Amino acid sequence: MHHLVGKPSHPFAAASGGVGDPASPFYPRPYNPTPPHAHGFPIEVAPAPIERWRAGNTGIPFAWSFAATRPGPHVALVALTHGDELCGSFALDLLLREAVRPARGTLTLIFANWQAHDLWTPAAPNRAFFIDHDMNRVWRPDMLDSDADGVELRRARALRPLIDTVDMLLDIHSTQQPSPPMLLPGDAPRKARFACTLGWPGLVVQDFPGSAPGRLRDHTALGAAQGQRVGLVVECGQHWVASTGDHAVQACLRFLAHLDMLDAGFLAAHARPAPAAARHVITTHLVVARGPGAALDQAWPDIAEVTQAGTRLGHDGIEEIRTPYANAMLVLPVERPRPGLPMLRFARTVDAADAARDAC
Repeated sequence: MHHLVGKPSHPFAAASGGVGDPASPFYPRPYNPTPPHAHGFPIEVAPAPIERWRAGNTGIPFAWSFAATRPGPHVALVALTHGDELCGSFALDLLLREAVRPARGTLTLIFANWQAHDLWTPAAPNRAFFIDHDMNRVWRPDMLDSDADGVELRRARALRPLIDTVDMLLDIHSTQQPSPPMLLPGDAPRKARFACTLGWPGLVVQDFPGSAPGRLRDHTALGAAQGQRVGLVVECGQHWVASTGDHAVQACLRFLAHLDMLDAGFLAAHARPAPAAARHVITTHLVVARGPGAALDQAWPDIAEVTQAGTRLGHDGIEEIRTPYANAMLVLPVERPRPGLPMLRFARTVDAADAARDAC
């Protein structure tokens, strides 16, 4: 048996009543709100009109920073690391339009891969993912300090001096398949513990060491095993459904509120109820496609749970894939991956035996 964990709701699906209204936080324009959907997925929203934020105020296009008189951390909210993932741009557009300023410290808002985002079209939305390099894999010295070139590398190098001053970073993403919103802190237990204290979203998925290097959330001290600086990824739901934009707003509000940087009135006006406690799961296995016949037996959402150990899920091209333990979480499963690429991760819920070391 299996079930979707935290099946996403769509409280703002009706927001299409404000079609084309730039004042809407989600700027909805339902290209194809009823099946069949182009590419098999609903496209309920149009991109936020971010061109008005091009100038920035940092000397870097599409990067804004605001400092309070009261001391505090430097916090960055980053949207559009992947140009086809629109939700973060709705959240940043809302904060900029509402002239939100930090109660303490410094707040930086970055539309990261705006050049790829410029290519977004409902006819081929995934083509805006990146231009030359996945911008969430270039944040490592062998890329940033190399002679390699490309749109994303030039942008990352331009942002690097600013990112290097950030204490707390939230990188806002979305997923191709339906999924509940979730925080991905990386492999450092200290970051998973911090993620569990935020109050939203209610699922925290901790990676195993060395998983997918080069992510912005893990750049230098933001991803270190020890220290105070923290980088997180939040996945807000399926790319182009209306509720995902609201999830991005909620993630930003909870992040800023936890750090005592947000006006209480603004939080009360925009925040939704939070879950009572976070569910913290730890990735234990990475399954990679090992041959041309690799495939899962069925399509899965991006987060699902399989209750029985030994349940067959598919074939990696050499041998069967079966769940390694009971109540195994499937994380980001890919139905038909190319050889050498990840098929899925298995994760387990943190239990009482883990609590003293790295539970929420």
